[in-house]
Amino acid sequence: MKRVVVTGATGFLGRPTADRLRARGWEVVGVSRSGDGDTRRVNLLDPSAVRALFAEVRPSHLLHAAWQPVRGNVMQSPENVEWLAASLALVRTFQECGGVRAAVVGSSGEYDWTDGICRNGVTPMKPASIYGACKHALHIAIEAFARVTGLGLIWPRVFFVYGPGEDASRLVASVVKSLLQGMPAECTEGLQVRDYCYVDDVAAGLVAALESNYDGAVDLASGNGIAVRDLVLQVANKLDRTDLVRLGARPSSDNFPLVLGDPTEAGALLGWSPRTPLAVGIADTIAWGRQAFAPIHSLQRSDIIT
Repeated sequence: MKRVVVTGATGFLGRPTADRLRARGWEVVGVSRSGDGDTRRVNLLDPSAVRALFAEVRPSHLLHAAWQPVRGNVMQSPENVEWLAASLALVRTFQECGGVRAAVVGSSGEYDWTDGICRNGVTPMKPASIYGACKHALHIAIEAFARVTGLGLIWPRVFFVYGPGEDASRLVASVVKSLLQGMPAECTEGLQVRDYCYVDDVAAGLVAALESNYDGAVDLASGNGIAVRDLVLQVANKLDRTDLVRLGARPSSDNFPLVLGDPTEAGALLGWSPRTPLAVGIADTIAWGRQAFAPIHSLQRSDIIT
């Protein structure tokens, strides 16, 4: 049995990925900030705690999905620099403790989005955020480290993800929450087109990346674009609450009208492609939201932030 450490194992991507690995016969050691459920509580910003984990567990594989908390201005937060340093140390310690293969989650934010369509090995890397820059810098550093040490390394770049377990500050979950609670869903005008994938499909891609023999970067994208406003309206139509959608209520700071990925390479190298139709993914997200987000009338007065 192969043993893998999954960081961020209670997170949006980490949880379904860890579940899929277990179902495929892996021995999974989940690591999280909280230590909830069957995960270990490890502070990944503490090098001594990371070394103690790897020295004890001696995993053959690593799937690094953890990063900073998702709330706030994630893209431009200086905390990203801390996670760059911590992630580099994490991969190095994993290899020094006998690890042989790592999959480290990258981001479409590494690309120059002015090109519109992002293709691995073709589109320039020109991150527009601290987050994207730190992800790209981490990739450059650990790729060089892997070449020197012989560590197997794959860098699956994730594009835009939605689905059950999504933080309520993110687009689809925020709209689902507002509409289920009978509150206005205030959005930007939503003309920008994005490449969205259902979370379970992305988790399947991460598992395929880890289990493959391919070393290098690969994009996990659908290749299909949808305008943000159309995505929001599909959610609202499912809930029959288009009356609560407020397009244009918030200003947009996004200067990139189109961001699409290309799934061709992932199909050829990993045998992976997204399989969940958007309508099904939205329905599943709404079903999860009915459990996760209590209707506003059922909340206690003290629970409502004014």
